Amino acid sequence: MPAPITPQGQTTLHRFTIKPGHVDQYLPILDQEIALAGEHGFVTHRVFVETNAEPRVSWLYSHPDPLVGQVRLAQDERHRDLGEAKQGHVFRNLLVRPVEVEAMTTLEPGDAEGRIAILRRYSIVGDWDDFLGFWRRIAPLRERHGFRVLFAVTDRPRDLFTWAFDFAG
Repeated sequence: MPAPITPQGQTTLHRFTIKPGHVDQYLPILDQEIALAGEHGFVTHRVFVETNAEPRVSWLYSHPDPLVGQVRLAQDERHRDLGEAKQGHVFRNLLVRPVEVEAMTTLEPGDAEGRIAILRRYSIVGDWDDFLGFWRRIAPLRERHGFRVLFAVTDRPRDLFTWAFDFAG
């Protein structure tokens, strides 16, 4: 089972769309972006690359002081080079939002083998507390049936709830 964790500092959800037909060319650039962010203190918790009709990246990371991390990244020539390298592969629909962590887990190498991960985004209409109360009752029930919660985050100002789970498949 994934182990629960508590990220340090601000947790951020970074989302954007990859141009159709560009996933294979962009993935090595994404790997370099993640590694470079790590050099500047960002801790990556999850990266999902959805490859269906409209390929999207959802990158969940934290940093103890994200403003300092962003300044350091901006000063790094490699970051600028990666920005130029990815321009032809991604759309400009970048959304970077601070989020509150409802649930977060980590996997050991091999824990995800043979499993399928699903990412869900919900627009919340109505009361957040009612929704989260319902979700908190459903998540353990799903886990008892083999659906492991990987993470769940809230973006209350945008009324967005994003979560991911996996299952044997």
